[in-house]
Amino acid sequence: MKAELLNEFYLLQQSRSNAKYLDILEEKIYSPIQVANDKMTSWMYKRGSMLMKLERKAQLRLNKIRKKFLPQ
Repeated sequence: MKAELLNEFYLLQQSRSNAKYLDILEEKIYSPIQVANDKMTSWMYKRGSMLMKLERKAQLRLNKIRKKFLPQ
């Protein structure tokens, strides 16, 4: 009976340590990576939007210049 209890206690400790390990893994590795991914995605979206606006303005100006200097 004592050996069975010790075995159950050992298994309980192992299961707790595994859960603790997963929590530490989540806290130390997955969360910071997720935060960095969110920041990078946000930065890329903002930069892409800015570049698209600049492209649109450049096309409008180019069209105005073409109309002014290259009449059809």
